Amino acid sequence: MLSEWGRGNSERARLLVCLDLQRGSLRPGQAPDGCLVNCRRLLAHARGEGWGVAHVHSRKPHPRDAAPIEGLQPLTTEPVFYRSGPSAFSNRAFCEMVGSGAVELVLIGYSMTSALIGTAMIAFEEGLSVLMVEDAICSAVLDDETREAIEYLGLTAARPFVTLARADGLIGAPRLRRVV
Repeated sequence: MLSEWGRGNSERARLLVCLDLQRGSLRPGQAPDGCLVNCRRLLAHARGEGWGVAHVHSRKPHPRDAAPIEGLQPLTTEPVFYRSGPSAFSNRAFCEMVGSGAVELVLIGYSMTSALIGTAMIAFEEGLSVLMVEDAICSAVLDDETREAIEYLGLTAARPFVTLARADGLIGAPRLRRVV
């Protein structure tokens, strides 16, 4: 499976890991619009470039909150894993999939302080390369000051284990078209 994924700009196959992008994560005022826009852009880019895409959902939400966020739904060909712990690696099938070949994880999603950092640290321990897309990580807190503090602390804690990236850097600058 990994050998079929696009290589991007690296020697490793890229796997976009969409963590906790579920409706239950959305509350009025919690999700910066730019974050969800970047998540959608990266998902479309990954699909277009032939990267692997895996969706990892939390088992905890109420069933009505468990559905994917609009525009971030998995395709029927994309695996969906359910995590029971603080990282994607709490799902055995996810571990087996990423352990079956050289892969670079590209992380986007919600749950900055738990699922994203937990996944990044375990991936690092397993010798996997990790790109954390800082403008495609949504923190589920209500006020801007608390959200900014959590994002700062989370990115600072993750920095030794990941390469920080921005959506535009992975997607590339929009191509200008000459209209005649």
